[in-house]
Formats: sequence, structure tokens, C-alpha cells
Amino acid sequence: MVGERLKLRKTENIFRLFRENDEAEQMARLLYTLLFGFFAGILGMILKQESLLYHTGFLDSYTLSPVKYLDPDTKKLLVTIFMQRIGMAALLVILSTTYLGCVAVYAYQIWSGLAMGILAAGSMIRYGMKGIWLIVGSLLPQQLILIPAFLMLSVKCCGLCRIMYFGGVSGGFTGRDRGRFVIRKGMQMTASIAMIVAGCFVEAYINPMILKFVLRLF
Repeated sequence: MVGERLKLRKTENIFRLFRENDEAEQMARLLYTLLFGFFAGILGMILKQESLLYHTGFLDSYTLSPVKYLDPDTKKLLVTIFMQRIGMAALLVILSTTYLGCVAVYAYQIWSGLAMGILAAGSMIRYGMKGIWLIVGSLLPQQLILIPAFLMLSVKCCGLCRIMYFGGVSGGFTGRDRGRFVIRKGMQMTASIAMIVAGCFVEAYINPMILKFVLRLF
């Protein structure tokens, strides 16, 4: 029993040292990945604007007009957003306990950057400087919360995956101790999850009002 506790404590110390030395660099790499996806989305939209923008009706007046007069059911909208945002967060946390954890968080950041880049470029190409207002109405203020929250969660997820499978301690504990270790690290992700929950409420209750106001310009 004492030996198991010493093993778990040793693992905790190794994890703490690893986290302190690596989390800042990990955050920078994930941020660069997000920005890479963002600029890749912009470049892709510029190069393929005929097929991605004009041939699909993406962001045209026919698509935006119904949104101007739409009065969404806030509760249903919140449920939908929760399923998307919290569902993705849960998936990242689950995958962080597997070998695919780091791959998943980097893929998510690229995908997020691509989506925002395509939206930004499409808005500017179709509407010029007025498209900036469409970008603002579509992404703010919820992304000011969600982007940092998912970056923080991604750092924790990637760190957990690396310490479990690539940090040289994956065989240092098994069974119940391994479960306790995962639970403790999961608890460290609660701040990020709480921020994502807050972002969901902002996206459901505040963003629709801003978006409807902005769409009056179009």
C-alpha cells in the first residue's frame, strides 16, 4: 500500500515538473496551429472563392436575410450550442486518455482556425469593409471566451496524453491508481470547462442580439 502511494506520488511529481516546463511552450504551439489554420482558411477562400463562395451562395443576401427576422428559441439554441461545444470538449478529454490525444487537440485547433479564416475571408470578399461587421457579429463576444478556453483545455489534454504515453511513466502505475491519476488531472480541466460553459451562455443569449443588429446593415 505504501509502495503504491509512493509510486503515485512520484508520478505526480514528474507530471508537475513536466507541466511547469512544457505548458507555456505547448500553449504557444497550439496558438500557432490555430493561426496557421486561420490563415490557411483565408488563403483557401481567396484561391477558391469561385467554388467556395459564389457557387455555393455562402454568406449571400438570400442566406442572411432570414436571420435578420429570425427570433430563435433561446433555450433550444442553448441546448444545441451545449451539444456542440461541451460535446467537443468531452471528446477532447476522452481522447486525451488515449494515444490520439495530442493529434486530436491539434486537429481541432486547425479546424477552428480554418472555419474562422473562411468566414473572415468570405465576409471581406463579398462585402468589402462592411464584411468586418459581419465577422464581428458572427464571432463576438463568445469567441473571446471560447478560444482561450479551448486553448487551455487543449494544453491540459495534450499534457495528460504525453505524460501517460510519452513521458516514460505509463507503466509506473496501473489499475485503481491509474484511474485516480486520470481523475485528478481531469479535475484540473474544470476551469477550462467552466469557461466553455460560460461561452455557451454568451453565444446563446448575447450573440444573437448582436448579430441581428449587425445584419441590419446588409
